[in-house]
Amino acid sequence: MKIWLINPYGPIPGEGWREYRFTMIGKVLAENGHQVTWWTANFSHHFKRFRSVGWIDLTVSPNFRIRIVPTLGYQKHIGLSRIRFEILYAWKMYHRAKRESPPDCIIAADPPQTTGFLAVRLSKRFRVPVVLDVLDLWPEIFVLAFPRLLKPLVPIICYPIYILRRYNLRRADAVTSSCDTNLEVVKKEAHHLQKASTIFIGIDVIAFRALIREIGNLSPAIMQKTGIKDSGEVWAVYAGTLGNNYDIHTLLQVADHLKRRKSRIRILIAGEGPLRKLVTDFIETQRLTNLVYLGKLGPEELIQLYQLCDIGLCTYGPDSTVGMPVKAYDFMAAGLPIVNSLRGELEKFLRENQIGIQYVAGDANSLATAIEELASDPDKRRAMAENSYKAAMMFDKKTQYPKFIDVLQQVTSQ
Repeated sequence: MKIWLINPYGPIPGEGWREYRFTMIGKVLAENGHQVTWWTANFSHHFKRFRSVGWIDLTVSPNFRIRIVPTLGYQKHIGLSRIRFEILYAWKMYHRAKRESPPDCIIAADPPQTTGFLAVRLSKRFRVPVVLDVLDLWPEIFVLAFPRLLKPLVPIICYPIYILRRYNLRRADAVTSSCDTNLEVVKKEAHHLQKASTIFIGIDVIAFRALIREIGNLSPAIMQKTGIKDSGEVWAVYAGTLGNNYDIHTLLQVADHLKRRKSRIRILIAGEGPLRKLVTDFIETQRLTNLVYLGKLGPEELIQLYQLCDIGLCTYGPDSTVGMPVKAYDFMAAGLPIVNSLRGELEKFLRENQIGIQYVAGDANSLATAIEELASDPDKRRAMAENSYKAAMMFDKKTQYPKFIDVLQQVTSQ
């Protein structure tokens, strides 16, 4: 069949970043004989740079190509420029798509809801089924951008987006979700939707672990950034965005607490974001040697870093809407026990599989206690590390992404 993927976001092959969800969807469909075109934007949200000036097609494999749609760029995650980007992408793609021979099925991201709406309109025009893939919860996540006093007004301010999301989901032939948390929202929004399933983002666990073996000795660059690990030290790592969705302030307080206690725990932070300066200034003003900022690391560098570490940190803020973060899959692939603040789905999974310890988001004492509990008990840390390593294969891409073939067969056979 001829399949269109519609999503303006995400790194594409060759950009030096981890394999994105829509790349993995495209590859598994192409490997099963389908002709796949992923329509994405010429401006990269991840790297904040342009991929091309105008329309171009890039070949990933004989059955999989990426079509680059010209748009306008933006630098801030929230603002009128980003709204303009999404509307322009949808507008240009729609008018180009009208001139193309129709696909047999459409798989589109929702959010953004403009993309979901575009996919629904195209499915009606071509009279083909549409599958919406829910990666995040918009507009719920927008609450993080508002001052505390205005947070109760978010549902009112974002009411049009709620309406558009409901419209899209109720007209989809099937919906996939990156976690059960998002799927529950889908089921509430689209009561009569019969085909709704969770397909976790996952990672290529086998390739991840092969790279660990291939890397062998750590690169001098990583060793220079981290320093030498002294005997008896326990290293905990946070890798990801330094933004308001994450419990960065609490993590800094914990580092200061551990310094005053002369703890043998070191915290490593890798990533970029709006709170980067807060992190670097805090390290300097507090003269911390037990908190190390490593900057933004590439995928291979992160894998090397995990080899040095003993604990993985899933530190999300109290208002986070994340259900199952990608960093948790990385930590499990690396065999790290996890300290986590997310309530619900990940909390339940870690507890049932004895992989990690929960703490209360925003509570420095709670986070310090959780890290110290693991650091002071090598046997518990070792047991949780083994459980973590075993659990990783549940989220391997070869386990998850063939499920898209099943969804495709269901919607095209009705």
